[in-house]
Amino acid sequence: MMQFENTTAGKCWRGFFLVGFLYTAAFPQSAWRYRDYQNTTHKNFRYNQLFYQTIAFDQIDYPLLHAAIFFVTNETRVKNNGKPLAFALELERAAYHHSKRMVEQDFFGHENPHDKTRKTTEQRARLAGIKNPLLAENIALHFGIRYVANTPVYPVDPLNGTFSYESDNGPLIPAHTYFSFAEALVKQWMDSPGHRQNILNPRALQLGCGVYFYRDHTFYNMPKFKATQNFQLYREIVSGKATDRWP
Repeated sequence: MMQFENTTAGKCWRGFFLVGFLYTAAFPQSAWRYRDYQNTTHKNFRYNQLFYQTIAFDQIDYPLLHAAIFFVTNETRVKNNGKPLAFALELERAAYHHSKRMVEQDFFGHENPHDKTRKTTEQRARLAGIKNPLLAENIALHFGIRYVANTPVYPVDPLNGTFSYESDNGPLIPAHTYFSFAEALVKQWMDSPGHRQNILNPRALQLGCGVYFYRDHTFYNMPKFKATQNFQLYREIVSGKATDRWP
């Protein structure tokens, strides 16, 4: 049966808090190392073949995916006459944990309604080791496969979340690569005025991105991600002790 599905960009959020890291472990088996941020920029990241790997949903390299989103965001800023942002691990940590909890606690928003200790962006930033959070945040839902929202689609294998544009036994819609996912996600945000404003904000100094995978059980187990971008505005991050850790 032919079906339709859409994608969602959450309301952008910008808050300014004038109140007011110790990285000890990496995601297991990641091909991306944090030292790679030192020699990779928006100018040369497209030459890194790691970003062109197809995402395997049972073994996602989250640091690599976060890096792809980071560099596509910086590339987009520069194309729009902006300056590239510095990478901040604390912002990536905050973004990842918010995306993870949006999946695990089944909500979508800038405020966590299930945990009063991480309800706001400021609270989450402090848990990630930021002493002086001055954040703007974008969130979104996005497909893990190269599906175009609101396009007719046929479920092929509902158990494994595979789909075809042609028929229920037609060629499968392929999974995204790390790069194509990042491009599609950033484009989704750029097509929304408020999210675009956050991405292009000239007062932003640092950026971290984080996503978390899930299968949409309300739509034939379609593979999706919840995604978060965190921007530090005005002042560079003052690092403190992080409560949140990597898995």
